[in-house]
Amino acid sequence: MGLPTRRQVVLACASGAAAALAGCSGDQSTPGGTDDGAPTDGSGDGPTATEDAGGGTDGSGSGTGTTDGGGTDSGAPQLGDTVVFPDSFAMTATVSTGGQTFEMSGRFDGEDLYWEFEQGGQVIEWYLVGESSYVVTGGQCFSGSLQQGISREDVDPGTFSEGASANPAVEPVGTDTIDGEEVLVYEVSGSGAAGGETLTYYVLADSGYPRRIESESMQWDFHSWGEVEPVEAPEMDCRTMPGSTPAQSGG
Repeated sequence: MGLPTRRQVVLACASGAAAALAGCSGDQSTPGGTDDGAPTDGSGDGPTATEDAGGGTDGSGSGTGTTDGGGTDSGAPQLGDTVVFPDSFAMTATVSTGGQTFEMSGRFDGEDLYWEFEQGGQVIEWYLVGESSYVVTGGQCFSGSLQQGISREDVDPGTFSEGASANPAVEPVGTDTIDGEEVLVYEVSGSGAAGGETLTYYVLADSGYPRRIESESMQWDFHSWGEVEPVEAPEMDCRTMPGSTPAQSGG
């Protein structure tokens, strides 16, 4: 099964949350991200340069030296044997489309997720704890699912792990560096990637942890592996999100 389209996922998440909350919080501003096309959270540094076969750099931002990715070098570390998705980590996601840039930051802990993003001038926090969903914005808490048919699977970084498992024999197209750390670069394209786009995995050479996963329209950065705070339901009185299924108790 191919990966879901991250552009559609994050845009739906942002627009869906704004639509759902507009009638609750009284914020009638028009949804929309920043339109300068540049990430603002500072976490998207690198890749800085690409190492060629001689150990130099060509600054092209794409791998050049290790293999052609076609499986011809049997000694190359394959994706399925290299990448390791830990039980917890933090991440940021940047998605660009139509001249706008949407950004989210969050953390993953076991099976629980937390996302934060800004939409229509307001900060929105989205908690996915167990089978329950909560949204906090403007000092108010709402329980239940977001509109637009968004589900946990749509924003769960675990889907990237499934993509790697479905393409275990992919070999690196080169090496790169992100924030001074060496990464192996793998490309999953065609039927193995969402919407036919090439999905590029930047995997830390020393640990196998994913450092970055990107396509032409989106970029996810990962950090703080095994060091994030637990994701817990907000300690607030939460109202049911209009038009949604209430959060289950015990989340």
